[in-house]
Amino acid sequence: MKKDFSSESGPVIEFPLRGEWGYMRAPGHHPFAFDFMGRAEGQRGYFPGSKLRYFINLVQSEEWFGWSRPVFAPCDGVVVQAQDGWQDRKSLNFFKEFFSAYLRSFLFRPKSENGKIDFRPNAGNHVVIQSPKGFAVLMAHLKMGSIAVSLGQHVRIGAKIGEVGNSGNTTAPHLHINLFDQGDNLLKAKVIPFYFRHFEKWNGSIWEKIHNSLPQNRQRIRL
Repeated sequence: MKKDFSSESGPVIEFPLRGEWGYMRAPGHHPFAFDFMGRAEGQRGYFPGSKLRYFINLVQSEEWFGWSRPVFAPCDGVVVQAQDGWQDRKSLNFFKEFFSAYLRSFLFRPKSENGKIDFRPNAGNHVVIQSPKGFAVLMAHLKMGSIAVSLGQHVRIGAKIGEVGNSGNTTAPHLHINLFDQGDNLLKAKVIPFYFRHFEKWNGSIWEKIHNSLPQNRQRIRL
């Protein structure tokens, strides 16, 4: 099912995570493709200790605050893709991960497996939900073995989809989410604008309630 969203401001969906997160816009990402990394109250970064650990040593995936946290359906719909089984990257170093991600971005060529395109080398373990309103939601880089839905399953808002992981083309554990104009063929699908129904952002002194909007790059948010 495909719908023309070009003249609309975009669908409104629920935020798919709970707790505190940071929005990080990766270089080259579409403006409406979002990466969320887990944060912890009272912590400045995304894992315990100095960020220098990530640059000069190794940080294990399970040390990151977002690792293994649940991901929830942001809309009602039907699961049209649910690909699992791709190994998470476990020991992380910034320079190694950045260089590897750069290479993987250019070397990625979709391959067919059992008649279906395998996007896992890029998207990792992922789920796509087709909304009855015409759009499709991609949630990517899920933890291997955590996907809790199956192909063709009808899901409701708030149903557990899986857990945040570090599979596919990543540099750290995070959730990638974006909307497409259709979920039947992701190679031909177009990324479309959308908004989150509500979340809170940290304005430097207090948490501020936000409605029908999107976070800004590097902004702390929570639900």
